[in-house]
Amino acid sequence: MSEKTKYPWLRLLDLDLKPAQTSSTKRRGRPKNSFPRRRVGLTLTEDELATLDEMVELFSDQFEHTFARGHIIAFLVFYMRDQLMAKGSRKMRIPEEIKSFVELADYLHKET
Repeated sequence: MSEKTKYPWLRLLDLDLKPAQTSSTKRRGRPKNSFPRRRVGLTLTEDELATLDEMVELFSDQFEHTFARGHIIAFLVFYMRDQLMAKGSRKMRIPEEIKSFVELADYLHKET
């Protein structure tokens, strides 16, 4: 299976991270984002924020591109959605017996 069909949502993130195409007319200021984004509030513990920032640094170093927290969160959200998709369905599902994050982590770990 090609990467494009295996992870179609990754194409959006990849396009967002590619440098903007330069046009013949130079415009001042920041280039427009490929995809509109909305600012949202998020409450994290110090440990969660430190881990997220560590991931931003890791990804930025590994891929030689500046990442933002939002890129990491978007990747994780879409990746988890794919893990929760029922086989052959476009709907997320969690088995009824799963009632905690520990059980969910065990379930997702077995699936990969």
